[in-house]
Amino acid sequence: MKSFKLMLCTTLVASVFFTACSNNSGDKSTTAKNDTAAALTSSAAEVAQQKLDANKKLVKEFYQQLWGDKDTTAVDKYVAENMKQHNPLLKDGRDWLKMALRTMLTAKSIEKTTVDIKQVAADGDLVWLFIRDVAPNGKVFARVEIFRVENGKITENWMVTEPVPAKSANNNGYF
Repeated sequence: MKSFKLMLCTTLVASVFFTACSNNSGDKSTTAKNDTAAALTSSAAEVAQQKLDANKKLVKEFYQQLWGDKDTTAVDKYVAENMKQHNPLLKDGRDWLKMALRTMLTAKSIEKTTVDIKQVAADGDLVWLFIRDVAPNGKVFARVEIFRVENGKITENWMVTEPVPAKSANNNGYF
């Protein structure tokens, strides 16, 4: 009977030992897999954020160079050849945009300025600018421009413009 109890205890201890070893290696493997997944997720999030930041920078540089610096070469540098316009007053295409803006931006009466970008946001391949714009006659406008950026070029544009009223019904301010 003693040998049976000894064999039973030995088997029980061995089972516990092997189970514990087996669980530890499983935990280590699971932990390693979780750490790898977390690192990949973190890396993907960092890459996505870098792309958003690069797109925002590209759009802000384009807007300043074109509208603030009055530099029509910004169109060649930042705009895709087949750019789509969603403003019904504008035609599609980079060449048409350059031609349409050249006369206006080279007028001596329009001075260079720093564009007053109030907010920038991005999601995926879209970048939004919220801008305070003062026309040559002094009238103030709020403008939202939305740009689609693909492969480092602006491929689409939407624009909404609204005059800023002289009086507001609240104290929040437009900008």
